[in-house]
Amino acid sequence: MTSDRDALLAAIRANADEDTPRLMFADWLDENDDPDRAEFVRLQCELARLTDDDGDSQPLYEFLRDRDYVTRPSADWTRIDDGIHRRLALSMRAADLLKRHTVLWLPRLPKSYKVTWHGFGRGFPDRVELGTFRKLGPVANRLRAAAPTVTLVTHELTVEHVERLGDAGLLDWISGLELSSDSGAGLRELGHRPEAAGVRSVRVGYNTAAETAEALGECPHWTGLRELDLIETVVYAGTAEALFRAPNLRSLKRLRIHGGYWTANTVAALAAGGFADLTHLRLSSCDLNDDAAEALAACPDLARLRTLDLDHNNLSGRGVTALMCSPHLANVAFLGLESNPAAGLDAKKLAALAPAGLRMFHAHDCRFTTADVRALARCPRLRTLWYLDLDGNDLRTAAVRELVRGFGKWCPPILWMTHNRIDDRGAELLANWKAARALRVLHLKFNAGMTDAGARALLDSPNLTGLDGLGVDTASDDLTARLKARFRRSPTYY
Repeated sequence: MTSDRDALLAAIRANADEDTPRLMFADWLDENDDPDRAEFVRLQCELARLTDDDGDSQPLYEFLRDRDYVTRPSADWTRIDDGIHRRLALSMRAADLLKRHTVLWLPRLPKSYKVTWHGFGRGFPDRVELGTFRKLGPVANRLRAAAPTVTLVTHELTVEHVERLGDAGLLDWISGLELSSDSGAGLRELGHRPEAAGVRSVRVGYNTAAETAEALGECPHWTGLRELDLIETVVYAGTAEALFRAPNLRSLKRLRIHGGYWTANTVAALAAGGFADLTHLRLSSCDLNDDAAEALAACPDLARLRTLDLDHNNLSGRGVTALMCSPHLANVAFLGLESNPAAGLDAKKLAALAPAGLRMFHAHDCRFTTADVRALARCPRLRTLWYLDLDGNDLRTAAVRELVRGFGKWCPPILWMTHNRIDDRGAELLANWKAARALRVLHLKFNAGMTDAGARALLDSPNLTGLDGLGVDTASDDLTARLKARFRRSPTYY
């Protein structure tokens, strides 16, 4: 039995990117009275496979997982999308199993090794922090036996660290890097070694971004990189342009950058970079303007994008219209526009669009006007939405009227309109909207002018009996009690 187990673990280590040996190990676990670990391996392998698919579900699932703790447990996802439901079920079950068995499943290494494990992936520990890089040679085999490959979590990566990992034969054990400080020299040293080709993800925060970009862009062996996350630092225009011109980063599928003082030329460098495999792109606080948006919209290499998040930039209605009308961005499922001054949409152009792949329109704090809501509600591209977020736009009841009129017989399953100025008449419009029978979650908290009368109209509406979650402010104990009784499994009434 031990020899079979050792052979399977050796096969997993030798084929760390493949699921088949891991699933064979799960079968062996089932046959040897460890069904929970077997199930856990299968659950996490399936989640990892789903992460890489190009469907509609993954972009919204990631938003729910990382940023929306309210809607995630509230909605009955079987009535919206089976793909999201499956991902949530897998992650919840895996988390439950891990909570019960973490102590048993974590590798048992002597405390003198100073090793801290931070998580599991595809059934095995996959994030490790080494308290020391000294004397790694004697423990290298134990570390490799504990996990097939790992993401190395460390404050900084120095040249000495890379040399010590190389001397211990552990560089090809590392498939990811999470660095929290200046690590340009270490990244450059690693990038000149062939083992860097096995690194799939790099995340760097609070560092000198120029050194990181130079190390990744100039060193020849970063050809296997699939994910680059620079969201916790500031990448200025010149550094970003140099990064986008690097030929060895063309394999990226996910790119997240916090920028600064970018111009249309910076985005043009991205558009000309040949990043044809990108499926997820976030450009946050980059000072992007409408010219930059039009440069993105004109890029044919972005045709595979499923997530486009441009939060905290300077896009007006012109730039947003260009993005929504782009034939190259028709497959985008998640369009994030939070905190852009996006008013002034071109209603005529939006009305002429055909339905495409858009599933979430995230327009929190975009300064939209009633006219903009009217343009959105009459845009066929929004008729495929699962989730519409119009929070924080200072909208009044007139905007609700335009939403109801424009959507007509159709309604998205999830609608957020918190932090606006919708009053009781707006609540009544929604309550009387027959298409609102499709709503699963409706959130209207923090609307100046909405009283208990509006909340009561929503609670009493025959069109809203199918709601899984309702968020409204109440001043009376009886209404609060009704909300808690009806939506006891949902946090939306808080």
